Amino acid sequence: METTTAGWQLDFFGEAAAIIAPPPAIESDAAEDTVVDESLRERLADALIDLACGSRHGVNMPESLLDCAKLLRQRIRNESVDLKELSMTIGWIFGFWDGAIPYTYVCEISGVSPEVLQDVILGNARLMAVLDDVKRQRYGSLL
Repeated sequence: METTTAGWQLDFFGEAAAIIAPPPAIESDAAEDTVVDESLRERLADALIDLACGSRHGVNMPESLLDCAKLLRQRIRNESVDLKELSMTIGWIFGFWDGAIPYTYVCEISGVSPEVLQDVILGNARLMAVLDDVKRQRYGSLL
């Protein structure tokens, strides 16, 4: 059994002595993970889709797409953005990776054309530069 020093005890007539305590036991949830009801999985998937397609603003546009549009607008205006987040967003929009829910599925379920944000990216030089970097990361370069 591995022990760790939990503190020090000072004796008036002697020296300081370490108080040794065993580490706390970590309970394993591995057994619970294997016994997940299929209906629970379906409800979790539905909740994830509702979250991706929901809107906090009371409009019909999914919040995930609004966040993408906001990030693209910030880059177009040359405002400070997290370039890793921007790269991941552009990669998601163009289908290089799906994330939790594919971009096309979010668009289809909410009645939004997937080409809208793609056209915005293709029509802006700053965003095209990021898209080229994403393609280079995804597929590599011969040069």
